Amino acid sequence: MKAFVTGGSRGIGRAVAEALTARGDEVAIGCRRDARVDGARVIRGDVGDDPAALVDRAATELDGLDAFVNCAVEPIRKPILEVEAADFDRTMRVNARPFVLGAIAAARHMDEGGRIVALSSTGTHRLRNPAYAPLALAKGAVEASVRFLAHDLAERSITVNAVAPGPTETGAFAAMAIPGLRERLVTATPMGRMGTPDDAARLIAFLCSPEAGWITGQLIFSDGGYSVA
Repeated sequence: MKAFVTGGSRGIGRAVAEALTARGDEVAIGCRRDARVDGARVIRGDVGDDPAALVDRAATELDGLDAFVNCAVEPIRKPILEVEAADFDRTMRVNARPFVLGAIAAARHMDEGGRIVALSSTGTHRLRNPAYAPLALAKGAVEASVRFLAHDLAERSITVNAVAPGPTETGAFAAMAIPGLRERLVTATPMGRMGTPDDAARLIAFLCSPEAGWITGQLIFSDGGYSVA
């Protein structure tokens, strides 16, 4: 399988790229800066600028495309009542637009049986940190697009799904965390720990496999029970 993973230089995106390369897939990662993931090619650029162009470059570099996984994320710190037009436009540009336009471009390169996966968040459904409302707004748009894309691509056996990880030990979480938040989230998670990037990556890798060919249009939580507690 030939896969392009945006946001593939760190966090969950990096874990996805590593999981796919470990099983023998050909992988390209998208990132803003120079990065290295063993066995993966690097497509450098800002996915918020022209996501379709990055996908096209990845497909050219890999000589085809079977899977597109969008993990790039840029949390914007603003309570909902303080969101201004520029904040709304930016969160859609960097957190929703890359998946929608990237997926459309990726599907053009795919033969029957392609795989498209979006990264969403439990914070879109359960208010976790009110200061990061713009990200939840964008991920809500991503989840809606998953359903429409899944419907229209089903006749080509291209599956489209979203994964919503629970609170996860990443650099992005460390940057947004407020004092005591980690401890409260561990307590609120029935399995009694934070998630790791590998937890989400294993699920995403499965959704990018032939075995997942009958799963499409779904939002799947990978959160240790956090969303149902």
